[in-house]
Formats: sequence, structure tokens, C-alpha cells
Amino acid sequence: MTRQNKKKAGIIISLCAVLAAGQTVLAAGSGSGSNAPSVLYVGGAAAVMDHYFGQDTEEKTSASAGTSAAASSETKAQQEKTAFVRTSAQVPVAGVADLYETSAAAETIPETSSVPETSVVETSSFAAETTSAAEEQTEALTESPAESQTEGNAVASVPEVTVALPEKTAEELDWEARGAATAGYENFGIPNVDNYLNVRRSASSDAVIVGKMLRDSGCEILSKVEKDDGIWYEIQSGDVYGYVSADYMLTGQEAEDYGREVAHRRAVISTDTLNVRTEPSEDATIWTQANGNERYDVLQQLDGWIEIELDTDTGYVKSDYVEVRYALSHAIPYTQEEIEAQEKQSLRSQIVDYALQFVGNPYVWGGESLTNGVDCSGFTMKVYEKFGVYLSHYTGTQINEGRSISESELKKGDLIFYAKDGTVNHVAMYIGNGCVVHAKSTKAGITITDYNYRTPVRFVRYLDD
Repeated sequence: MTRQNKKKAGIIISLCAVLAAGQTVLAAGSGSGSNAPSVLYVGGAAAVMDHYFGQDTEEKTSASAGTSAAASSETKAQQEKTAFVRTSAQVPVAGVADLYETSAAAETIPETSSVPETSVVETSSFAAETTSAAEEQTEALTESPAESQTEGNAVASVPEVTVALPEKTAEELDWEARGAATAGYENFGIPNVDNYLNVRRSASSDAVIVGKMLRDSGCEILSKVEKDDGIWYEIQSGDVYGYVSADYMLTGQEAEDYGREVAHRRAVISTDTLNVRTEPSEDATIWTQANGNERYDVLQQLDGWIEIELDTDTGYVKSDYVEVRYALSHAIPYTQEEIEAQEKQSLRSQIVDYALQFVGNPYVWGGESLTNGVDCSGFTMKVYEKFGVYLSHYTGTQINEGRSISESELKKGDLIFYAKDGTVNHVAMYIGNGCVVHAKSTKAGITITDYNYRTPVRFVRYLDD
């Protein structure tokens, strides 16, 4: 093989390597004669190689031509696979003609000369363009079914598969609806009791009760208070603010689940105030008024009206001003009268508790010291004095300084008087459960006995309740 043919072979091998994926090789050449049009050869790699080494009439000898005429049928079939696309010399095929011309020019350069950089760039440009065409063909074959359908290609689209989820049961739907009962709380709590839980004014079991939380009453837990007698929660439930013992409260997920269980369908008032009427008519008598966010059990829903359950009766409210949903009740507030009565009762308890501190101390006739010695009237006088009630130091006088009551009316802190031979000579303080505390005698000192250890002659009250 001549040196020139070796160079041609190198170029063709490079082209074949670049276009191996498409199995198509493009080659360019010129016809015989200087004015012959350029020729673009398109075909398999073998066909192009055969063109360069077997079909170039300008380099073949007459002997070669004879051999070519006697070529085997297999070679002729290969040659027939090669297509010749002729273009005018003025309009060369982009990239391929340039590559051929550059290669031809390179053949005339002496071996000691380096290949011009322009030929490398142009060859790379041709390879890049050809590779890009192959990539475009590959992308066209691998585009998504949706894109193929949009572009009008005959690629079948993948049908969408819809998975039918099982329908929720009535119980599951009801459980979800019950979630509205606890959804409005940030730190939800609910009593874990059979009946009710007291809400107290302060974190103490001795504090006044300001309301009651029923077993289905929800609350917002505001803070936690640790005391000597245990942990307390500061809470808000409706209009009731106070403290409840943490021993009887549920919190967290346990409270959420229990709250859903005990929630009822209620009419929640959605306006500031709403008339509650005796009949489902605007002409009916107004029974009472409901305040905003109050909750009432729903008895029935009528056309534009809802029958609700009140404390002692039923009433009707316009359905436009309520929201019927699952909800928890609020704590029941105590009235001011009930709170005041408790305060007085609390005072009685405080008086009794103070008196009991001195049990076991000595009895001294005429004494006025609760620790060092005191007689019966001196004991009651000093205990009441602690709470701003002043009595004389003599049983015959004390009996007339209060209001006489019946035995059935006895409360903590009331005094009971005893007599001997018709003369009042002893006094004791009632502490509840049929018992009294008193400075009994020199032998017994300050002690606790049944209130009827002797026959009482009068029951007297000193507190105004």
C-alpha cells in the first residue's frame, strides 16, 4: 500500500470509529478531472473503504482496472450498497467536503511537517456534528410516551393506572369527626373521673372551689405547679379559671383519645348572645339567653331551629347562629353566693384546724394560754380571737353572745354549752362528725370527745352565715 493510501486508510478508520454506532460512513471525493463536481459517498464502512482503495480511477493502473472488472460478485454487491450523491463544486456538502479537502491537503505536506491545527478542528467539528446527529436519533427513540404522543410519533403511551382506595367505614368517619372536639386546644387536658373534678381558687385542697369539671369537660392547661401535697395544673375551661389536681387529669395522646370517646354532638353558640325560646318560633317566649361559645346537647334539628337541652328544661335556638359538631363541655362555674358560702365554710374549717393544734396541752382554771394552760371558756375565747371574733372569758356570758340554733343546724365552729344543777358551767367547740374539742379538765387537758358525753343545754352560733 502506498503512503498516500495509508493516510487515506487512517482517515477512514477514524471516521468508521466515530460512526460505528450508526453503522453509516460518509466519505467525500472528487470526480476525475479538475473541474469535476464533488462527490459525497454514503454507505457502510466496507463500501467506503472499497471506494478509496478499489474505485479511485486516478490512482489505479490498467492492470488494477482489469482486476476490478473481474471482481467477485460479493465485491460488486458491496459496491452497490454505496450511494453517490453529487453536488456542484460551488455548493459543497457541509463538513464532509471540508474534511476531504483538508485530508487531501495534508497528503501534500512533507512528513517532517506537523498537521495544521485547522485540520484537527475541522475533523473534530465533523465528528461532533455526526455524533450530535446520532444522539438526536437516540433521544428520539427514548423520549417519554407522553412526549411521543405530543409530537405525533407512533410510540404507544403507557395507560394511567388508578388504584381505588378502600372506602372508610362509618366508624372511621365518625372517629375523624370526633377529632373536632379536641382540635381547638394547644395543651389539652380532661378529667379522669366518674363524676366531676373540683376546680379550686388556688393550688390547695383547702382552697375555695370555683367550679366543677364533668368527666367530658375539656380544658387548656396553662401551667404546672408543684406543691407539698402533689402536682397541680393551672387550667382554663370555658369561663372557669383555677387549679385542679394532676392526679385526676389526663394529658397528651391519652387525653386526645379519651376526649374523642366522650365527646357529644353539641350546638356551639357562634354569636355573642342568642335567645333561647320555649318554642321553635320567633314569636315564642324567650326562655333565657345563651352566651358565645357555650355548648348544649342537641335533642333534635328542625327546619331552621335546633332543640337544645338546658339544666331544667329544653329550649330552641335559630340554627343560623350555632354550629352543630362534636364538642366537649366546659367546666360549670359556681355562683358568687356559692363561693361566699364556701368561704365561710372554709373559715369554719380554719377555726377548727387551729383549735385542734392545741390538743394535749394542759387545762388551767382561769388560764388564757393555749400552750401553757387554759380553761374551757378561755380556750374558746382565744381560738375565736385569732379570727377576729371576740368573746368574754366566762361561760355564763359567752352563751348569750351568739345566736341560738337547733341541734340539727350544727356546723363546724359552733359552740355547745353544758350545765350542772341548772347552771351553765362548761363550753366546747363542735368540729363535725358528732365530736367536740375542749379544755375538759385538769386530768384530761385539751381533748376531743363526743359532743353528747354530757347533755347539752344550748347550741350557739357566732359566725354570720
